[in-house]
Amino acid sequence: MNKPLVIGIGLFLLVLFVLFSTTYSVSYHEVAIKKTFGQTSEDSVVREAGLKPKLPIFADQITKYDTRLQLLESPLETIPTADGQQIVVDAFMLWQIDTDGDGPLRFDNTYRSIDGAAMSIRDQFITALNAGLSQFRFDELVGSDSRLAEAEQAILEELDGLEANGILPRTVGISRMQLPSAVTTAVLARMKATRETLADAERFKGQAEAERIESEARTMADRIINFANQRAEEIRARGNQEAATYIGEMAQDEELAIFLVYLDALEMALSERTTLVLEGHREPWNLMRLSTPTNSRGIPGMPEDAEIVARPDDAASGNGGTGTGDEPDSGAGDSGNGNSGNGDSESGDSEDGDSADGKADDGASAAEKGN
Repeated sequence: MNKPLVIGIGLFLLVLFVLFSTTYSVSYHEVAIKKTFGQTSEDSVVREAGLKPKLPIFADQITKYDTRLQLLESPLETIPTADGQQIVVDAFMLWQIDTDGDGPLRFDNTYRSIDGAAMSIRDQFITALNAGLSQFRFDELVGSDSRLAEAEQAILEELDGLEANGILPRTVGISRMQLPSAVTTAVLARMKATRETLADAERFKGQAEAERIESEARTMADRIINFANQRAEEIRARGNQEAATYIGEMAQDEELAIFLVYLDALEMALSERTTLVLEGHREPWNLMRLSTPTNSRGIPGMPEDAEIVARPDDAASGNGGTGTGDEPDSGAGDSGNGNSGNGDSESGDSEDGDSADGKADDGASAAEKGN
């Protein structure tokens, strides 16, 4: 092998060894403790990141610590609450090394490593967990109005003593909280009873409010009904007063008034397409029969006071008619049947009845078609 090449490689390795033994690097998330012959001072803490010089071989010893947040989880712990309940809690803590002042030196003197610190402060964390949660009742730790944040702050305050050893507790949290199986049923029963009591109170309150609303509604309804009845009585009295005038006028001619009432009833009954099968002699339907008798004033539909008056078209048609005996010319003289007067009243009545019935049927059909 070429001797200069060997010498060159040896020199290169020597330079690397010197550089390795006389320098060290610090990352941005680390803090270094430089001990010169095992001794430390205020200048032993190196916080700035980068390549740093040191004395070679064993003159300077460098220890580096991670300054990022560290996670510490506690095992499941059964903790009594202020009201005597037993709860099973799983909690965690975030901590980091105190990089201010001589914090790194205090941490190095106490724990020597991150793992050693985690093992050491675990017991203190469990003690603080018991002390913090035991200040609160169980119902204050659960539900929408729970004081869990205050309980976590109380646990964090119990860990303030760790700052003397160069550890800063940052956050404490409750990951899980549950009841032991032995007390779960009793606690749930008590919670159910409490909720039922609250529900009953709200239900009674709602019923009282409903009764109040119903009472007000009834009072208002009675007031409106009384006002409406009073107003109706006023309208009815005024209507009776106005109707008295018309009743007085109708009383002057009762037969005409009854006839007009019949006409109104007939018009109302036949106001739409209507088919009626009724006895023709009943009022007001007797007005549809052409043979309905009329009284002396010519008003039909008054059989108790009516007198039969011959129609002019009966004499002209030659069908014969019925007379009263005061009309000797009425009868069958024009018809050529040889029957006169009341002697052929049966035949005349029959024919007149048929003719009148036919005409009434024709009139009813015409009225139905018109409607």
